[in-house]
This record gives sequence, structure tokens and C-alpha cells, in this order.
Amino acid sequence: MKLLQNIKWDAVISSVVMIVLGLILAIFPDVSLSILATVAGLGAICAGLFSIIRYFTYDLRESYFSNDFLIGIIVLTIGVLIIFRPAVFIAIIPIVLGIVIMISGFAKLQDAISAKRFGYSGYVTYLILAVIAILFGLFILFNPLDMAEVLFFIIGIGLIYSGVSDLFVTFYLTKKFKDFYDGNNHNSNM
Repeated sequence: MKLLQNIKWDAVISSVVMIVLGLILAIFPDVSLSILATVAGLGAICAGLFSIIRYFTYDLRESYFSNDFLIGIIVLTIGVLIIFRPAVFIAIIPIVLGIVIMISGFAKLQDAISAKRFGYSGYVTYLILAVIAILFGLFILFNPLDMAEVLFFIIGIGLIYSGVSDLFVTFYLTKKFKDFYDGNNHNSNM
């Protein structure tokens, strides 16, 4: 169950980061791209360091099955590259954010399938959330708009949507999984 808690809080942190970044892009679409690159670089550095530190705080048996150290090194390296090579980051922002939103959509799709497997009749809600996120991501990847401000506003809205819907899905599915797990443990104890 501790692993489930860690996964839940990782999802919450990434959702909050998406919401904050989305708000910045939606409210200030004309924000300096170099500022955005610096913030993203610093955020990646912090996330990488957090992941590395978390790896060393795990119980040895848990850390063996964890990729937190590797992920931390990769994210830390990406953060440093963003800080020192912002032009590369700026050029790929729409692609990266479009992919992030699509991955969020595919994660929701998996959640919809899991909810269906748990017997939750409201799995269609997750399915709708997934389709919307995937379509947002596709729209951003195949950007028909030439105006950067409009594109960054749309990316911001997409990130806010992905973050909020990820939070909803994370908390709701965690509760359903816990209920399912507790129900099976209760039945097996009889």
C-alpha cells in the first residue's frame, strides 16, 4: 500500500505542476519564452533532486524495485540542459507539452479501463476525460495556428484540464482501489 501512496502523491505533484504551468500560459500567453524555459529548467532540476533524495530514503527492499534514482538523474540532466540551452527547449515546447497532454489522456484511458474492470459504472466519465485530453494533445502537436500567444493559451488550457482531471481520477480511483482492496481483504479474512 505504501507504493500506492507514493504513486498517488507523484500523480498529485505532477498534476499540480501541470495546473500551475497551465495557469501561467493561459493568463500570460505572451510570457517571455526564456522565463518559461528557466522556470521549466529549475522545476526539472528540483524534481530530479527530489526523486534522487526519495530513492535514498526508501527502505532498501523498496529502492531495489524503484527507478527513482535513474529518473532523477535523467530529469536533473534535462533541467540543466534547459537552463543552459533554452533555445532548444523553446523550439520544442509545443511538441513536449502536446505529448505530455496526450500521455495524460492515455493514462486516463488506462484508468477508464481499470475503473471498468473494478466494476465502476461511471468509467465512461474517465473515458470522456481521456478522449478530450488526447484530442487537446493532438491539436497542440499538429498546431494549425501560427500565432504563438493563441497556441500558448490553448496549451495552458490543455495543461490545466489535464492537471485537474488527473487529480480527479487519481483521488477517485485511489478510493475505489482502496475500497476494492479492503473488500477483498475483508472477504479473505472470513
